[in-house]
Order: sequence, then C-alpha cells, then structure tokens
Amino acid sequence: MIAYASRDGRAQLYQGDSRDLSAIPTGSVGVILTSPPYWVSDRGRASADRYARSLATGFGREWRRVLAKDGDVWLVVGDRHDGREWVGFDALIAGWLRRTGWRLQSKGIWAETGSRERWDNRINYLLRFRKAGNRVRPAGATLCWMLPLPRTHPESIWDATPDQVLRALLLASRRRGAVLDPFCGAGTVGRVALAAGREWIGVERDPRMARLTARRLKMARCP
Repeated sequence: MIAYASRDGRAQLYQGDSRDLSAIPTGSVGVILTSPPYWVSDRGRASADRYARSLATGFGREWRRVLAKDGDVWLVVGDRHDGREWVGFDALIAGWLRRTGWRLQSKGIWAETGSRERWDNRINYLLRFRKAGNRVRPAGATLCWMLPLPRTHPESIWDATPDQVLRALLLASRRRGAVLDPFCGAGTVGRVALAAGREWIGVERDPRMARLTARRLKMARCP
C-alpha cells in the first residue's frame, strides 16, 4: 500500500484494497464509518444479494480484526429500484453481516430530495452494526433526514454524504479510537471526523482519488 499522513499524525491514508488492512493494528479503530460503492444494476435481487455477500465476507473479516470490541460500524448504503421492484438493500446487507458475526443495532434513513434518479426520492440507509454480543443502549434520537445531495469536490467521481448526517453518526458512536473509512473516496468522512477532533484512517483503491484526498486533507506521501 502507498501511505500518506498529516503532519500532526491525526490523519492517515492508504492507497490500496481495503480487503487488506494489515497496516492497521488489531483493535485500534473505534468507528468504521463508510459508504461502500453503490450497487448499480438492473439484474434483480440475486445480483444485489451477491453484492451484499461480497461486502460481508470480503471486507467484514478485516473490519472485525481492526475494530475495538465495542466499536461501531456505520454503513451508508443506497437502496435502488431495479425497474421491477425496490431491492431492499438494508435487509440483504443486514442478513449477510448477521451470518458473519455482526448484529444490526440502529437504522436510519437519509432521503435525497430533488434526486436525479427517475424515482421521486432515493433512499439511503444508515445501518449501525456491532460485533455479536455487544449491544447498544437505546437512544431517543431519530436518525432521519430529507436533504439534497451535497456538492462533492469538483474532481471527485463519487457523490458525498451530507456533513450533518456524518456528524450525527459520529456523535452516536464510540468516542475512543480512530475513525476508519475503508472506501474513503474524496475524503468527506475524514474532513468531518478531523473537524470533530477524531483521528482518521482512510483507504482508497483509486490512485487518483487517494491523491485528491491527500491534497484536501493536507497529507504528504510517506517515505
């Protein structure tokens, strides 16, 4: 992996495949907050189920290793209508993660207003998981927003999650340990986490996007 770091050491970035997080110590992460690449296909639920399985089995093993025992995993995942029906991504992903030792603890929704999709609103689920046996105490907050898609960096190829949604998820999560985004894109989670006083670790496979994140967060390539 190619590594970048901020001068103060509060931000680290790795350009590589996040199925391998060997550069991150076991149990050092307090929160995983990420938006995996959205499934975009009209091949139906079987294809969507394969995507959910690959996420849980291909990436979930390393998440378990680097995450603290009582750490949180927040996945921002978009649901889609495949031309015949709504796919129901929240149930598919929760089901596969449950099979691999995770338990769904909280669920929220961010509905895009003025969506560019052909359907009225695009639904984004906010799913909070913990390792089996580590429950979250119920809270009174309702995680629900109706917001437009925020402007992302002009050089980014990915859309961003609204800052206010990310801040709320971090506030509801474990306060100790770094925040990890294994699909960091243009570094929006990193910008919000650092502004909240958290340490941040990002992983991005696309070299161009990794360089963009490093530049946005004032990080230099490590020797």
